[in-house]
Amino acid sequence: MKKIRIAFAGLFVIPIITLSLVYAFPLGYLLRLLGFRKAGDRYLRACGHFIGSSIIFFLGIKVHVDGKENLPPQQSVCYMANHQSMLDIAAIVGPVNLWASVMAKAEVRRIPVINLWCYALDCVFINRISPHDAINAIRSGVELLKSGKSMLIFPEGTRSKSGSIGEMKKGSLKLATRSKSVIVPMTIKGLRAGLEQLHGFRRVHAYVSIGKPIYTDKLSAEELATLHETVYGAIAKRFDELPGQV
Repeated sequence: MKKIRIAFAGLFVIPIITLSLVYAFPLGYLLRLLGFRKAGDRYLRACGHFIGSSIIFFLGIKVHVDGKENLPPQQSVCYMANHQSMLDIAAIVGPVNLWASVMAKAEVRRIPVINLWCYALDCVFINRISPHDAINAIRSGVELLKSGKSMLIFPEGTRSKSGSIGEMKKGSLKLATRSKSVIVPMTIKGLRAGLEQLHGFRRVHAYVSIGKPIYTDKLSAEELATLHETVYGAIAKRFDELPGQV
């Protein structure tokens, strides 16, 4: 059943992604080259939203979003979320409708079309086996945030294998603290049931909850020292409250 459902979704999703070479990038990058950077970014974001929403829709997933009123008005935000599924970014760009740079594995550069979307998002590529490269990636992320862009970070560093929330890596917080950006905790639950733990043809209900912002520039030294516990606690608490399959 899982293979049939994924194959059915692929009949629609693969052409939509592939054809973005025609309907998304020529106009989006042309606008950027002509100096209309914001217009190009808005157009690429609209196309990305369409693709993300299409992936979620054709897999038969309904994403329930709450907490949008917690989003701060300024652009530069460091979203921190638990990493549930390969569908996390599609859900955030699609149904949640947030546009942010992502820390991506260096290997993604070799994947056709997907790598172009990474460049559209201004992703920061990182070689996980190189400590030096990881330091440079953090510096690049800090500069992006300081320039007014937003970033999406998965502090666990990898997708959950069990569905439960893994240990948060403290280093991920350096992006927000060094750039003095606003942290917005986000909790994702149920997306694994739409792909990794997919069974049957029933509609899958997944949840993305946006938490209250944490203004790092207003934190005391003591609060900064326990910031990882604050962020992890906010995500974990909401994870336990949300319905949905782990």
